[in-house]
Amino acid sequence: MKKAIIYILASMLLYSFFYEIDTMKMIFILLGLISVFAISHVPMRVVMGAKYPVILLSFAGTAGFLVYPQLAVSYPVEPLIIFFALYSIAFYLVTLEEKGQDVYKEIGGLSVLFISASFNLAMTGKPVLILPLALTIISFLFVLGRHKTILLMAGYTLAIIIVLVYKHIPVLSTGVPVREINRYILFATSFVFLAISFIGFAKKGGQVKVLTFFGFLYVCIDLLLSTLLKMSEGLLYQPVISLFMISPFIGLMVKSEGKRI
Repeated sequence: MKKAIIYILASMLLYSFFYEIDTMKMIFILLGLISVFAISHVPMRVVMGAKYPVILLSFAGTAGFLVYPQLAVSYPVEPLIIFFALYSIAFYLVTLEEKGQDVYKEIGGLSVLFISASFNLAMTGKPVLILPLALTIISFLFVLGRHKTILLMAGYTLAIIIVLVYKHIPVLSTGVPVREINRYILFATSFVFLAISFIGFAKKGGQVKVLTFFGFLYVCIDLLLSTLLKMSEGLLYQPVISLFMISPFIGLMVKSEGKRI
């Protein structure tokens, strides 16, 4: 029953990302739901086995841009870079929450990964997306009580804002057109997913709970910045990419329902 409710909420969430619906967009929504179902049936060892490949691919993107900067003009690279930026840090934070690393190793590892992800996003023309990612990391670290690491991330975030302003990169815009009903559905479903994932994270813990909580924390922060502060980039500006960014988190939530994994 709970899984059925999650699928209903997922359908509403994915639908509400589109201003207008046509046949092609319905196909994308259907593909998003299929990916939710598929990921919910992937063995746990396969999911967590993707941790190091995803992190290494994020670093590979950085190396690729350093060696061949023109790589950034290839459109297929953009969705991959955005995906790896989010999921590489999400996977790293799973390790952080589980192992309780030494604070200096923790700061060093997160710094290298965040700087790499930020560089990749900047190279693909999406530097503004660094802000919701940074704020999500700070919020997640606050929940974990990692106050020293929070100070470092806050410093990085402030430095990024200064650079964006100095480079005259527009952080705010007139906003993306969203129907009023879509906005309500977006916020309602996103925060319901966030509440469910937080309860699971706080009560049961486990790798998947960490991933889903971090994922929906990112979704909610991104939506708040895009709609309330009218940030010039975000999930609403690229709904098709967003579908396949969010669907894995929903699939993991379905998979973890009633389990400690």
